Amino acid sequence: MQFGLISKADISDDIFLFPSERLDLDKVRHPSRRFEFIGVRQLRNKMIPNHEITYLPSGKPVLKESLFQISISHSEQTICLCVSKLNIGVDIEVPKDRILKITSKFCSKEDADLFNKDCLHDMTLLWTIKEATYKKANLPGLDFKKEIKIISRSTNEYICRVGRDNNVSEYNLAHEEIDGQILTYTT
Repeated sequence: MQFGLISKADISDDIFLFPSERLDLDKVRHPSRRFEFIGVRQLRNKMIPNHEITYLPSGKPVLKESLFQISISHSEQTICLCVSKLNIGVDIEVPKDRILKITSKFCSKEDADLFNKDCLHDMTLLWTIKEATYKKANLPGLDFKKEIKIISRSTNEYICRVGRDNNVSEYNLAHEEIDGQILTYTT
């Protein structure tokens, strides 16, 4: 597994885009989304050149005609691209108070036994764990509170269970803290 991080301050418009990516960029109107789109391709060009990024109907990014898997995340200051031979999920977040306002949407009673619901760091960490798990599972519409459960927590490693329609999968995750941000990824 290989990570690429780029500060949004380091993104430039001078990048290679495949023709279909240029068409996709033309459809992106919001300035910050355009910036993120370009930043991801800039990372791609450094890490794995000549691999076009496309999207599955679920919205999951994939590399066209490649055996590599990718996962993409961004915070207000960083863009992250993770490349692996295996299916992966990654999320990066800056802890912000707004996460405490939505804990009821993703933190179950069982999660609250492992994470402090009143702690900004814990809730941001829990969110990144569930988001990275969601990306790896690639099951659109998963309920973060009911269908994604943290079943084990150690210092920086976690086991997460995804259950839907009698199908259950377990994933191992880890997290790191980089420049005040929480980066969580499936292992």
